[in-house]
Amino acid sequence: MKICINNLEGRLKNLNIGPVIFTKRLAKELGNLGVEIVEKDSPHDVLLVVGDDSNTPGKIDNSRKKGAKIIQRLDGIYHVPDRDLDELNRPIKENFQKTDAVIYQSEFSRKMVEKYFGKNKNQHFVIPNGVSPNEFCNNSNKDGKTIFLCSAKWREEKRLKSTVEGFEYSKIPNSELWVLGEPDYLLERKNIVYFGEVDSRELPNFYNQADFFIHLCYDDPCPNSVIEALVSRLSVICTSNGGTKELVKNSGEVILEGEYDLEPYYMGEIPEVNRVRVREALLNSIKRRDRYDFPREDLYIENVAKRYKQAFEEVLDSR
Repeated sequence: MKICINNLEGRLKNLNIGPVIFTKRLAKELGNLGVEIVEKDSPHDVLLVVGDDSNTPGKIDNSRKKGAKIIQRLDGIYHVPDRDLDELNRPIKENFQKTDAVIYQSEFSRKMVEKYFGKNKNQHFVIPNGVSPNEFCNNSNKDGKTIFLCSAKWREEKRLKSTVEGFEYSKIPNSELWVLGEPDYLLERKNIVYFGEVDSRELPNFYNQADFFIHLCYDDPCPNSVIEALVSRLSVICTSNGGTKELVKNSGEVILEGEYDLEPYYMGEIPEVNRVRVREALLNSIKRRDRYDFPREDLYIENVAKRYKQAFEEVLDSR
């Protein structure tokens, strides 16, 4: 089986963003499974479309002419209405309408895409991202402190304010909150440490020292940071919105809140998470830490790659 992945060519392959990092990991594991990763000019059975640029429509058309199947991997779409949503989503939707199958990262992602684009008449699969347990593991911190970790490109929908204020309100003895990423909210306390932007190569070191991971984002389809935390055997505190809870399953605490209706929202309209509920979830995570489901082998990149290969085979068998 020969596969071409669009974002491992041209300018896209040099971007240090989640989709490119993931597909590089995926390509390596697919190679271990006997799948050959080729460039667009070489014969291939499947074109996997991850992200897009101005060259993507041409790649799709060329692959189609060569008899390849087109599979699009989708997480989310643009839905903040302070920008031209139709124009931003247009290339994604055009690709969506040309595909033979779609791979969503979560059921939340599928519902979001289908609300705005309609249902794809062809096959679809739901497969989360994955990371290597050799890269992300946890030996626990050695100084006796309870470390809560959070990591994101902080924007309003990531809800750092709820995270920080909920942690502060909890008053957990001998604990610290470590914040990775440039913060959009600051509450200065001795036990809240802001590390700013961190090189991706340094991330495993932070996961290795932490005890719990907090991710209260309002609408994340499939956050890589949560996958990294779960593979590192950190129980995760999240809310009931977005796709995060689908990843967490029985490996953490889910804070119930009003359901996001998938409608566009403006910045300033996102509700904060009740700090009493955050406190309850943090305390429960400590109380129940030995009861959570680990290891999370379903999120190991080698097992995710097997599911991708199976999806490719099913699409090819449908010819």
